[in-house]
Amino acid sequence: MNIKSFAAIAGVLALAACGDNTPNPELLKGANFIASGDGTDITLSFAADEMRVNGRVVNLYNGTYSVDGDKIKFSPFASTMMMGPMDAMQTEQDYFQFMTTVETYDLTSDGRLTLVNADGKEIVFQQVDELPADDAAVTPDDGVPADAVAIPVAAEPAQAE
Repeated sequence: MNIKSFAAIAGVLALAACGDNTPNPELLKGANFIASGDGTDITLSFAADEMRVNGRVVNLYNGTYSVDGDKIKFSPFASTMMMGPMDAMQTEQDYFQFMTTVETYDLTSDGRLTLVNADGKEIVFQQVDELPADDAAVTPDDGVPADAVAIPVAAEPAQAE
């Protein structure tokens, strides 16, 4: 074996050993996630057989997504129009706006889904087997570690009129 052949084989083996850290989009299909923070829970479910998502903040919502490697895009969401506490409504509005700006995602082996936009803002969800009933609140006792999720999209302070 000549040196060029040895170098080529060694290079291929080195690349194979490094692996690809790109998340597997198939792991999103049929998965349920929860983000909790500031007293408002956000659920996000990926359909098992199509490129659709749905969930709840104050209102039920749904939309579509596309994924390519670690790149992900969400369509603007359609939602019901119920009223809720002002802080929860603001969280919902911030979340809906944030989701249309998401560019990348990461799904770790412990079930943490991190969505990141171009500005580097992120939201972290924790995967759960089942979402709580619509009227049930999610608490850390429901299997979601209190420090596992954060809603980084902070509401702007209201302007005094």
